[in-house]
Amino acid sequence: MDFKTTITSYAKIAKSMVAFANSRGGRIVVGVEDKGYFVGVDVEGEKYELDKAASQYCSPNIVLQYDKIEYQGRYALVVNVAESLDKPHYAYNKKKTAQQLYIRVGDECIVPPIFVTKMLKEGDLNVTYRTGEYYRTQKQLVRYLKENQSISIEGFMEWQKVSTRNAQRMLVDYLLEGTLRITNSKQQIFELY
Repeated sequence: MDFKTTITSYAKIAKSMVAFANSRGGRIVVGVEDKGYFVGVDVEGEKYELDKAASQYCSPNIVLQYDKIEYQGRYALVVNVAESLDKPHYAYNKKKTAQQLYIRVGDECIVPPIFVTKMLKEGDLNVTYRTGEYYRTQKQLVRYLKENQSISIEGFMEWQKVSTRNAQRMLVDYLLEGTLRITNSKQQIFELY
């Protein structure tokens, strides 16, 4: 979740939208400060600004869904950004002269390492089915990392008896979910977030 008092920059909000769309989705709450103080906004005005950012500063465009919250006579806008099935998305800079790919890891929008960028561009993360086995493996991985601190793609392959491609897809999906973080992108080493 990302909190904004108001939309002040199309490029900045596009960065958040793109990061959520390229990851597991998320929400942007407009009208609430980071510390949770409810300031309220003009809901229709903010929707206009968000729609403009989504259509003109995100490539391809991102479809948004809205909800509003009322508190003490003021309103905040909840922007739902779904995980995209059409990854990757890019955010334009202020002058629209360049675009950058972002992902969301925990509470940060980051430029992904080269191997994650490649996976996004090749469509490896577009239609990921998360089964019961996926979540059981995630729990096992969390226990494993509490004891061993980190794991590489190769280590995960050997431990779970899966191919390189499946190991990469699973670990990167856990990264995009916020379970893991990358501590060494060249060697593809992951730790708990």
